Amino acid sequence: MKALKLKLFQETACYKKPFAFKVAETYPLPPYSTVKGFLHYILEAEDFIDMAISVQGDYEDKFVNLQTFYFYKQNEITKGPLNVHYLYNVELLIHVYSKEEILNEIIEKMKNSREFFSLGRREDLVRIDEVKIIDFKEVDLDDEEETYFLLNYCAYIPKFYNYEGLTGINYELNFKYEIKNEIREWEKVKVVYAEKGANAITNGRIYLDNEGDIIFFNKKVEGIA
Repeated sequence: MKALKLKLFQETACYKKPFAFKVAETYPLPPYSTVKGFLHYILEAEDFIDMAISVQGDYEDKFVNLQTFYFYKQNEITKGPLNVHYLYNVELLIHVYSKEEILNEIIEKMKNSREFFSLGRREDLVRIDEVKIIDFKEVDLDDEEETYFLLNYCAYIPKFYNYEGLTGINYELNFKYEIKNEIREWEKVKVVYAEKGANAITNGRIYLDNEGDIIFFNKKVEGIA
C-alpha cells in the first residue's frame, strides 16, 4: 500500500481549540480537520475528498502572546486583549492515504505553487521539508515475540486501535462535517495524545512505513483507494 508522507516545520503555530474564548488555547498538534482543510486547499477541492490522515510531531516550547481581538455582537463591534497560546519550533510528520492520483496531485501542486502555505491560522506559515510517496504495510504485533515500537514522535492515536497501556490526554477531534438544518455537524474521532518516550505500542495491529515510522490513521483505510 502507498501513502503520502509529509515532514513540515512551523516556527510558531496556534491550533486553536473550539470554544476557547477567554484564552486562545492551542492543541499540541493540528487536529484532523485542520490538516484536511490544508490538503483540500492545496487541491483546490470544492467537495470532500475521502482520505485517512495520521498526525504526529513535536514542538520545542510554548509561549503566550497578548493580542487585540475584535468581538462581534449583533450590530456592535468591540475589542479587547486576549492571551494566545503558541507552539514554538513545531515539527510535524503527516501521513495521508487516498487514491494514488490524489496523492500525486498534492505533490505536484505543492512543488508548483506560487504562494506560501499555512497550517492553522493564515499567519501560521508552514515550511515543507519533505513530501513523497512511501510504501507501508500492516504488522500484527500479537503474532510476534517480544516486539514493541517506541513512539518517535508525539501522536494522536485513535482509541479504536485498542492499544494497551497508552497514557496521555484524551481529545475528541473534528474531522469533517455535514450541513444539517443549516448547522454544521462534525464527525469526531476519539483519540489519545500520546507523548514520545513515555509510550510504546506492544499489542494489536500497526501500520509501518518503509522508513520505520508508525502510522496512526484516523479511520480505516479499506475502501478509500
